[in-house]
Amino acid sequence: MVTIVVPSVWTADRRSYFTVQEGPLFEVLRRFVAQRPECRGRVFGADGEPLMFVNVSVDDRMVPRRERAGTVVPAGSTVILISPIAGG
Repeated sequence: MVTIVVPSVWTADRRSYFTVQEGPLFEVLRRFVAQRPECRGRVFGADGEPLMFVNVSVDDRMVPRRERAGTVVPAGSTVILISPIAGG
């Protein structure tokens, strides 16, 4: 299993930790939003593709956008989704 960590403000019950089956990163994200549909718009666009402006960390390593499609998340890993920050 893989642990998914999201900001608690993403969920109505303020949960931040979830578990899903390991696999390719985008499939892991799809499994997560299947469990928590209220997070779909924060992770995927209207076209069903992952939002690339959301920062993704796997086991404390930021995954560059160009590497996400080929990233495989092994069992025991932690995926952290980080909201983009705007402002100055």
